[in-house]
Amino acid sequence: MDFRERCLCGATFSEVVRLSCMAFGPFKNSEVSVYCDESRHEGQSQQRFMVIGGLWLPRNRRRDILQNIHEIQREHRITGELKWQKISRFCLPGYLAIIDYLASNENIHFRCIVVDKTKVDEDKYFRNDRQLGFWVFYWHCLNQWMGNGNTYFVSIDFKPETLHSGPRRLGAILQKSCVGRAWLKSLECVESRENLFCQIADILIGAVGYEQNGLATSAVKSTVCAHLAQRFGRANLVGTDYASRLRFNIFKIWHSPDNG
Repeated sequence: MDFRERCLCGATFSEVVRLSCMAFGPFKNSEVSVYCDESRHEGQSQQRFMVIGGLWLPRNRRRDILQNIHEIQREHRITGELKWQKISRFCLPGYLAIIDYLASNENIHFRCIVVDKTKVDEDKYFRNDRQLGFWVFYWHCLNQWMGNGNTYFVSIDFKPETLHSGPRRLGAILQKSCVGRAWLKSLECVESRENLFCQIADILIGAVGYEQNGLATSAVKSTVCAHLAQRFGRANLVGTDYASRLRFNIFKIWHSPDNG
């Protein structure tokens, strides 16, 4: 079974297959930039749920959004890379202000998938190839929101595994999946420490992973999670959404293919 077939056999799993030719994402007939990251893929193996997600925004609004976030950073004296793991009591007001800005700007959307790693049969469906499974789930995360005549520019946070053929194959499959509804202009790997949008994605993904895994190790991080949910009109960051929910979308992969 090749990469595309494994993409199509995969995730909630029958639900994603049924909806794989439909698009629910934001914007129409626009150039869209997507900045992706992941959490709890490698390492943290004791945590059950992995999260893959991305920040979606109009390509022609990137400069304005960057300037506004930089202004918040200066106001709150936040220096260096923004990162979920770096959140502390000292920088908490600045991170909450960034969340307020994201929630107030309707041009900014976020989508992630949450994968229950205990229900992924890597041997049966991915030839015991963890990296193949990783890129299949990346496909699931992106595919449902790519459509509406948009042209997409996708940036993925660089990881050692991206040295292999995964991103190239992912891009090729996405291009085929988008035929008749959208275009994938580029898919590239970037260094997150040099890309503010990937850093923002890291924060949002980290928050979702923190709550999905039932963690309560940091009062500061719990505050960030609660504030994020409240500002985007959610009860919490634990549930799952229909693909059509915009602004802040969490799609939880519950079952193996055989369980439907």
